[in-house]
Amino acid sequence: MAAGSEKRPIRARYRLDEETFLQASHALWRKGRRSKKVRVRSAIVLAALPLGAWLAMAYGMWFTFFAIIALALMHFVFDWPLTRAFVRRQFAQLPSAGKTLRWEIDRKGLKVRIDGEEGDWQRIDWEALTDITVADEGFILHQPHNVNHWLPLRAFATEEDLGRFRELVARWRRRHAAVDARQDAA
Repeated sequence: MAAGSEKRPIRARYRLDEETFLQASHALWRKGRRSKKVRVRSAIVLAALPLGAWLAMAYGMWFTFFAIIALALMHFVFDWPLTRAFVRRQFAQLPSAGKTLRWEIDRKGLKVRIDGEEGDWQRIDWEALTDITVADEGFILHQPHNVNHWLPLRAFATEEDLGRFRELVARWRRRHAAVDARQDAA
């Protein structure tokens, strides 16, 4: 990597259309599905199926059995389609819907703004991030209070910029892991 490229901010830019918003929402949904809470809920729903079948056969509790089947379908089959429908409704109400977002990223943090609008850049310090999720299509930058930012891979101006961003993410993870280790030790 050239010495001068370290000083130059990493640039990313993309239009927040409905497809991009769905892509971000799907990545966030997948992250949620891998959480411990959802895995426990899945195990409970799976364990309830044979119990419901037994209750229906032994005691005629068919409504309970069909309710458990409906719950299982909602949890395993229809969760993403329902979430996608809500996300589509939500998209139209976003202030940045259909607009182009411009990012500048350096060692101090990230700056974002909507192209063509007056106003200052929104500054996000690296320390303000609680987690960074790497998805197949991009990155989810997590902040407290359920604030998430989507940065798709295709938004980066060059492959070099994408590589430099990956290095910053790796550096953030190492620093974040060290802080967590110190807090656990205290």
